[in-house]
Parts: sequence; C-alpha cells; structure tokens
Amino acid sequence: MRKSLILAMVGALAAGAMVGGATIAMAQGDVIAQRKDNRKQTAAAMRAIKAIVDAKGPTAGAVEQAAKLKTLEASFMKMFPAGSDKGETRALPAIWTDWAGFEAASKAADAAYDKLATAAGSGNAEALAAAFADTGKTCGACHQKFQAKAN
Repeated sequence: MRKSLILAMVGALAAGAMVGGATIAMAQGDVIAQRKDNRKQTAAAMRAIKAIVDAKGPTAGAVEQAAKLKTLEASFMKMFPAGSDKGETRALPAIWTDWAGFEAASKAADAAYDKLATAAGSGNAEALAAAFADTGKTCGACHQKFQAKAN
C-alpha cells in the first residue's frame, strides 16, 4: 500500500510538472502571438498614416493613428517575459541581454509617436511627412538591433 501511494505521488508530481511546463510553453506561445498581433496593428497604423502623408491632404486622421501607436507601444513592452525567446519569434536575444537598450528604444518610439501626433494635429502636411519619416527611422533602428530579419 505504501509503495502504491509513493508511486501515485511521484506520478502526480510528474504529471503536474508536465502540465506546468506545457502551460508555461503555451503562455509563452500566447505572448509571442500577442507580440505579433501588436506589431501587425502597429504596421496597419503606420500604413494608415502613410496614406495620409501620400495624399498630402488633411492630417487630422493621423492623430488617432498616432494615439493608437502609443497605446500599442505601452503594451508591447510587457510582452517579453523571461523565456519568451523560444518558439516562432524574431525577437533577438539582445532584448533580454540589453533590456535597458530595449527600453530606451521603446521610449524613443513613444517620443516619435508624440511628435507624430503633434504634427498631425497641426494640420501641416509637411510637418506630418517629416515626423512620419523620423518615426520610421526610429522604428527601423529598433528593428536592426532587436529583431531578426524575416526569411
């Protein structure tokens, strides 16, 4: 009886460890999917602003998109828990080894989004175009350091 109880406990612990490991892996997979979705929404907002820039027309529509970019960036920084570098992700190890640099890149993006919103709110199409170009450079700098190239 005692042997059965011990074997049952060992089995339960092993099963718990497997389920726990699977749960962690699933949670990490979910955060990777969340990161990808976040960046898809970011790209869509940037495309919407680009269309406004290219039309050289009213800039007011870019204000909402710039606000969306700020919201997306704020949540994006919370999507990189330890261990979420495994799986289908293009996130480079530098994110975790240079967290301060990654945070600085996020703050730079946030500042660029502020300038983008200000330019959009000004009604000046040229100012919006310049702020959009600067935002693109800021985003690109982060990609170079922290994101693997797509295959």
